Amino acid sequence: MLENVRNNYGSQAIPLKVERGLYIGVLAPGVLYLRGDLNEDEFPLHEIVHENFKEKIGKHLIDITFGRDNAKTDLFPESSKYLIWLDVMYNQEDLKVLNEFIELLNDLSQSVRFEDEKIALPSYQPNYVPNPYTHYKISIVGEGFFKEKLDKRDSVKEQILKDRKGRAVALVRKDQMILLNDLLKDERRYFLVKGLLFSMGFHGESSSPDSFFNPGNTCQINLSDLDKEAIRLMYGGRLQSGLDVDGIRKALGMGYKD
Repeated sequence: MLENVRNNYGSQAIPLKVERGLYIGVLAPGVLYLRGDLNEDEFPLHEIVHENFKEKIGKHLIDITFGRDNAKTDLFPESSKYLIWLDVMYNQEDLKVLNEFIELLNDLSQSVRFEDEKIALPSYQPNYVPNPYTHYKISIVGEGFFKEKLDKRDSVKEQILKDRKGRAVALVRKDQMILLNDLLKDERRYFLVKGLLFSMGFHGESSSPDSFFNPGNTCQINLSDLDKEAIRLMYGGRLQSGLDVDGIRKALGMGYKD
């Protein structure tokens, strides 16, 4: 029975084992399958499930953090509050998407905060001394200007985001995203979120069907529960920039078994 469950769920199924190697169940998305002959006193199931879920979050975090362009973590610094700055073309839907996502990020992050009372618009002129904000600029531009920026790209500081057809649609760096203006509504929403998360250090992908980081999900902006927990873990204060995969595993107390 349990083996069938594992086969049906594939990589989404997490086998539950105790220290002696005894196989006692399977943790699948939204469902826990357990053997029916277990003694709670001998097998503390709540602790076992908790530890396996922590391991699952850690593995997901590693998947969505490391891509082809990065070997180490690169988080937003814990500095002043971040302010999103739409410095050229935008529409009301862009504002709605960003406001909702900023609110979510502030709920998930303990180490980095975004200004949630406003998004700076093209007329914004910083005149604070000292400036209380770290700016994250989003420039939504026409095809000609985008191509010009693409041709002059600094390959060390700027990464290219592509749509499902392989077309370059965004240039992303630590403090700025340049987004192509002619994207359809759902893709535009997706890449607004994708670009910001990429700048925050999430360069990888997930094979989980409901994950925002699944490369097939370019028309959704909802994060799965596992995505949210991974972001919460990344910006929960235990991790820092400069960690490789082994460094994350060590920091989170993760095992090294598959």
